[in-house]
Amino acid sequence: MDIDTLISHLRHTLGPRGVVSAPDALRTYDADASMIVSHAPQVVALPTDSVQTAEVVRAAASAGLPVVARGAGTGIAGGAIPLRGGVLLSTARMDRILSIEPESRRATVQSGVVNADLNARIAQLGMQFAPDPSSQRAATIGGNLGTNAGGPHCLKYGVTTNHILAVEFVNDDGELVWTGDGVPEASGYDLTGLIVGSEGTFGVVTQAIVRLTPLPEAVRVVLALFPSVVTASSAVSKIIAAGELPTSLEVMDHNAIRAVNGAYGLGLPEAEGTTLLIVEVDGVADGLDLIMAEILEICRGQGAFDLRPARTATEQARIWTARKSVAAAIGRLAPAYYLVDTVVPRTRLPLMMAHVERLRHEHGMEVCNVFHAGDGNLHPLVLYNPRDPDQVRRAHAIAHGVLHLSIAQGGVISGEHGIGVEKRDYLPLLLSPAEMQLQAAIYTIFNPDDRFNPAKIFPSDVCPQTLAAARRARLSAGRETPPSPAAAGEGGWGGEGHPPTSIEELSQQVAACHRTRTPVAPTGSLNPNLQPPTPNPQISTRRLNRTLQYEPDDLTIGVEAGMTLAELRAILAEHGQILPLDVARPEDATIGGLVAAAADGPRRLGYGTLRDWVLALTVVEADGTVSRLGAQVVKNVTGYDLVKLFVGSRGTLGVIASVSLKVFPRPKVSSTLLVECPGRDDAFALADDIAASKLQPTAVEYIFGPHTLPGESTPPSPAAAGEGGWGGEGIHLAVRAEGHPAAVERHRRELADLAERRGLAAPRELSGAEEERFWAALVALTDSATAPDEALVRLASIPAELRVALAQATELAKKRGLSLSVSARALSGVAYLRLRGDLIGLAGFYSDLIARWRHAHLLAGPGELLAGAPTWGAPHASLALMRAIKVELDPYGTMNPGAYIV
Repeated sequence: MDIDTLISHLRHTLGPRGVVSAPDALRTYDADASMIVSHAPQVVALPTDSVQTAEVVRAAASAGLPVVARGAGTGIAGGAIPLRGGVLLSTARMDRILSIEPESRRATVQSGVVNADLNARIAQLGMQFAPDPSSQRAATIGGNLGTNAGGPHCLKYGVTTNHILAVEFVNDDGELVWTGDGVPEASGYDLTGLIVGSEGTFGVVTQAIVRLTPLPEAVRVVLALFPSVVTASSAVSKIIAAGELPTSLEVMDHNAIRAVNGAYGLGLPEAEGTTLLIVEVDGVADGLDLIMAEILEICRGQGAFDLRPARTATEQARIWTARKSVAAAIGRLAPAYYLVDTVVPRTRLPLMMAHVERLRHEHGMEVCNVFHAGDGNLHPLVLYNPRDPDQVRRAHAIAHGVLHLSIAQGGVISGEHGIGVEKRDYLPLLLSPAEMQLQAAIYTIFNPDDRFNPAKIFPSDVCPQTLAAARRARLSAGRETPPSPAAAGEGGWGGEGHPPTSIEELSQQVAACHRTRTPVAPTGSLNPNLQPPTPNPQISTRRLNRTLQYEPDDLTIGVEAGMTLAELRAILAEHGQILPLDVARPEDATIGGLVAAAADGPRRLGYGTLRDWVLALTVVEADGTVSRLGAQVVKNVTGYDLVKLFVGSRGTLGVIASVSLKVFPRPKVSSTLLVECPGRDDAFALADDIAASKLQPTAVEYIFGPHTLPGESTPPSPAAAGEGGWGGEGIHLAVRAEGHPAAVERHRRELADLAERRGLAAPRELSGAEEERFWAALVALTDSATAPDEALVRLASIPAELRVALAQATELAKKRGLSLSVSARALSGVAYLRLRGDLIGLAGFYSDLIARWRHAHLLAGPGELLAGAPTWGAPHASLALMRAIKVELDPYGTMNPGAYIV
C-alpha cells in the first residue's frame, strides 16, 4: 500500500488521536535528546495496546516501511531516530500498569509506563522498580528496557536486565510473542536477556513483567567534597577495595555543581576542581551508621575536606533530584553537550579522569563530569556550541580520546545509553570480525529485512545480513564433504580422552569435530559418574583451570571454564571475597559447567544468580572460532547481550572456554536460623512474615523430608540421606542473614519474635563451620548423581504459587508411593525435589506433575525414565524462536545434540 493508504488504514485502526501525519507535527519526532542528527518519519502511530501495535507493524510491512519504536524520546545516542523515515511507533498511549503482585514481587506493565509513575504507584506497597535513570521522570519502561538503562543505584541493585522477568513483543511477522511467563528457571534460552538492550532492533516491546524490590528500611546519604575529580575517583576505588558495597557512589565535578547548585539550594562550593562524591547506603537501620562511618573514614584518608550528611528524607530527595537534573541544567553553562558514556574497571577511574582533564586542556573545551563512579561508568559531558564547526570537531575529538583509552583499559563503549547512531562506528574497535558476525547472526533472526529500527548499532558501512552470510559461509567452508576416510579411521577428531590444556587446543578439537561432522558434548568434570549420558564424544574443559584476570579491588575475576567452584572459592578467600553460589560437589563442579547449566543456589534471594554475575564469556563456536562476549566490567550495553544467551544454554550453542564474574566482599558475619514448623502452611506463613518485614535475609529455604544432620563432619550421599537425618519427615525454614554484625543481630532478634507470634519454637542458630556444613548438606539434595531408584526434579512457579505447587507435589508423591525430600527457595519460586521409588512410580509422578505445573524439569534419574519423559517441561511458547537461534549458531547440529529442549 502507498503512504496515503497506510495513513488512512492507521486512522481507522487507531482512531484520529492515534495518528500524526502533518509535516510540522512530524518534526516533533525527528530527533531524540541527543540532537546528533534529525530525520522525520513519514507517519507517527500511537497505539494503546499490544493488538494495535501488532497491526501497525503488519501495516507498515505491507507498505514496505520500517518501524522505529519510541518511548519518551529521552535517549542520547540517537537510538530512536527514524533514519530511513517510515513509521515511528510511539508508546506514549501505552501507559497502563496492568497488574501488581506484591507476594511474587512483580508487576506487568505496558511499555509506555513512565518509570517514575510506576515507582510512585508501588511505593505505597513498600516496593520499588530499582533501575532509576536520571530521566526516570519522563523515561518509559520500554525505553529503559531498550538500552538496558542503569542509574545511580544500580551499584547495589543492578541494571534494567536484572529486573525484567519477561517481555511481550511484536516480531517480524507482526505476531505477538512472549519470551516467557516470568517464572524463574524456565527452560530454554534466555530470550528476555537477549531482547533487553537490543535498542528496538529485535521487534517492538509492548509489555513487560518486571521484578519489584522491597524499599529499604533506612537510608543514609552523605556529601563528601574533594579537591579534584581524580581524588574523588581514587576514594571510590578505595571504598570498593575495602570491601564496602554502598548503594550508590556518584561523582559531580565543579561544573556539575554550578549547573544545579542554586536551583536546588545545595550551598556547595563551586571553585575550580571542587568535586562532590554522593555516598548512599541503605538496608535495615541496625549497623547502617557504622557502615557509613567506615566509608567516610576512607574518604577522609583520600583527601575529603568536608563531609555533609543529608539527615532527612526531604534533604536526600533534593540531592538526588539535583544529581539527576545535571544534564537538563547544562543550558546554564553552554548551548549543548556531548555525553560520552563509557565503562572501565573501577580501579581505572583515576587514570581515566586524569586523561579527561588532559583532553580538556589539549582541546580547550570545558567538560562537566557527572557519573556513576561506583560502577566505573564515566559520563564526561563536553560543553560546546553545535553551530560552531570547530567546537563540534573538538568535542568529538575528546570523545574519541576517551573511548580509545577506555577500550585500552579493558572498558566498553557504552554502559547504559546504548550504541544507536552515535557509537555504531566504534563497534569494530571492541569486537573482532567473528564477534561482529555473531552479533549479526542474531540480528538476522529477529530482523531479517531491517524492518525494525534500521541503521542502528552496526557501523554505517556494514550490512548485518552480509556479516551473517559471511559467518554461514565460514561454517560451511570448515566442513569436509564427506569426512575423509583417513580422519574417520583415526577416530575422527582425536580429542576424547585427551582434554585440552589451553583454549587454543579446545578450539582445535571443536574445529576437528566440525570438520569431520562429529557431534560433541562439552563437559566440565573428569568424574565419569557426573557426566550426563550421551552417545556423543565428550570434550572436557577440566584442565582449563587457570586464573586469567583477577582484580580484587574491582570485585571481578576471569577464569578458565574448567576451574572448579572449590578452587575459585579458595582464590577469592585469600582476598576476603566470595561467589555466593552453593551447589553440590563444589570440588567437581566447574565454573563453565555451572554457567552452562545456569546453576542456582539458596542465596539467590540476597545476591541473585549466575545470570546476574556473569560479565563476559569466551566461547568456542561450532567451527572452532573463538569469540569473546561481554567484558570484565559491571555495566555494558555494547551490542547485544549474547552472554545471557549462553548462560544456561547447556553447550548447545558453543563451548564456554572462560568466564568473567562479578564477585562480592565476604560478609563480616553470617548466621543461619533454623525454625521447626508443624506444617507446610506454618513455614510459608513465616516466610510471608519475613517478606513483609524490613529484614533482608540472603536465603529463606523451605525444607521437607529426610536430610543430613548439620553436625555431621561430612554430608552423606543423597542415597544415604533417607536413612535418618535432622528433619525426619518434618518441615523447617532456614533463614540466612549476612552482613554487619548489628544487622545480623537484628535478624536474629526479629525472626525469633516472628516465630513466637506464630506459636513456633525458638530458632536454632547455626554459625561458623556448623553453618557451612548445614548448607553443604542441604545443597547435596540437588546432586545430579542419583541412585538407580532416584530422580531429581526442579519445580518452578511464581513465588505466590509455590506453596500450592509443593502441596500438590507431596500428594502426588504419596499417591505413587515415593519418598520425597524438598529444598525450596521459599520467596523465589524454585524447588528441588528428590524422589525415591520404582520406575513406574517415578514416571507417573513426573507425568502428573508436569500436567499441572509446566515448569517441572527432570534433571536426573534412571536412563529409562529420562528417555521417555519430556525432561524440560511443557513446550515453551517461544520454542520456534529458540530453535531458530540454535540453527543459526549451530547449523549442522554438532553442539551437544539432544541435550536440551532445542
